[in-house]
Amino acid sequence: MTPAEAIEAAAAAGAETRYRLQFAREMYEAGRRDAEAAAALRYDGLTRESDEALAAVNDRRWGPGGRAHFADPRPGDFPGRAARPEAEAGQPEPEPETELEVV
Repeated sequence: MTPAEAIEAAAAAGAETRYRLQFAREMYEAGRRDAEAAAALRYDGLTRESDEALAAVNDRRWGPGGRAHFADPRPGDFPGRAARPEAEAGQPEPEPETELEVV
């Protein structure tokens, strides 16, 4: 092998190495993009399922109006006791007097 042939073979080997490294980089980037897209689809599916499950739990927990309307009156609730006439007149009820025992 002549020196010119050796130099030409080394240049070809260098070009082949550069080509293989560029091809490997491009394939890695393509695989990474595909994997990230697949992971995003899986994550979207998982979060959608968990969001639906959480919504069902919250509906059972807080009722039809959600947490903000949990304490609102509902049909069939106890309406409360009827007001006493003296309470309606604005008169305060007298407190019962307690008798103290002297020992």
